[in-house]
Amino acid sequence: MPPAEIETRFACTNDPPHHFTISARRRVRGGIVITLSRLDAPYPPRELFITSREMKMSGDDVVKACFACVDKGIKEKAIPLSKSEIEAGLPPE
Repeated sequence: MPPAEIETRFACTNDPPHHFTISARRRVRGGIVITLSRLDAPYPPRELFITSREMKMSGDDVVKACFACVDKGIKEKAIPLSKSEIEAGLPPE
């Protein structure tokens, strides 16, 4: 039996947090588009654009606003996304 693929979970800074995974990614001009799918509740997937500049900044994570929180009117909540997970499986620039 092949090993099960482990999906990486990301959580926003809300209490309780919303949980997401990257369900798709592609390199585009000027950056990377990722599709985040919510794991803890039915919710339409959302595409996020991460600029090349964000990927080159220091640190291991790119921080994006939590769209589930924004849709509910909750402000100042974010999802830290690992740069290595954002680029996983993508061809080099």
